[in-house]
Amino acid sequence: MKTIHWNKVAAIMDTKTRAFFGKNCIIMPIFAIVFTFIMKLLYVNVMEGEPGMDEFARGYSLAMGLVMGIGMIGIYCPALLLAEEKEKNTLRVLMTSSVNGLEFFLGSIIPVFLATGIVCFLLIPVSGYDMAAADIPAFAAVILMASLISCIVGMVLGIFAKNQVSAGTVITPVLMVFMLIPMFANLIEALEKISQFTFTGIVMEMMMRMMEGGKSLVTAQGIAVMAVEAALAVVLFIWLYKRNGFERE
Repeated sequence: MKTIHWNKVAAIMDTKTRAFFGKNCIIMPIFAIVFTFIMKLLYVNVMEGEPGMDEFARGYSLAMGLVMGIGMIGIYCPALLLAEEKEKNTLRVLMTSSVNGLEFFLGSIIPVFLATGIVCFLLIPVSGYDMAAADIPAFAAVILMASLISCIVGMVLGIFAKNQVSAGTVITPVLMVFMLIPMFANLIEALEKISQFTFTGIVMEMMMRMMEGGKSLVTAQGIAVMAVEAALAVVLFIWLYKRNGFERE
């Protein structure tokens, strides 16, 4: 196992953080917050006057916002940042330096991972949902795991994108799968079954269980699915990273 030099990781994190606050990425957290707020107004207005539905409307808007935020920030931003580096040829220079794959991986995903997690927690007051204190630990664990997986998936997609223009073509189909399947799972039975095997679907299911007052917010299957998806995403990224010649042996 290669040694991790945290000073190099910190340097990459600094570069990625600066890039994240550029105009192409910073719009994603803003979009997730605005989307959640609009969904809250929409659902609260539609369900107005129905007994006990106000809190459900707020919770459902939070669920929709979480799926949107995890997808748009966690998947889109790492892929776009990596594609941008490849387009500017800075990635090739970096990869032929003393930075190894693990250091590059950590330095790239940590800033976006933190941003995704922070925005997801900000969506709670934006939605107005009154989350019970007892539900917060499980909520935090699922959100952080889903944010991590999304960032790794974004890095994998970034490997396939040759430049920023092609990044949109590569990202969009995958992004739509992870966002739309959970969002429409309650309406289409086939999608509900598929949703159980996606990390965004598990986030949506957690919120539904929370709104229904369930004691267990995450099933054993959900935990297993997220663990397997995280492991597979890491392995796939490392394999693609080496296969595409970004790392000097």
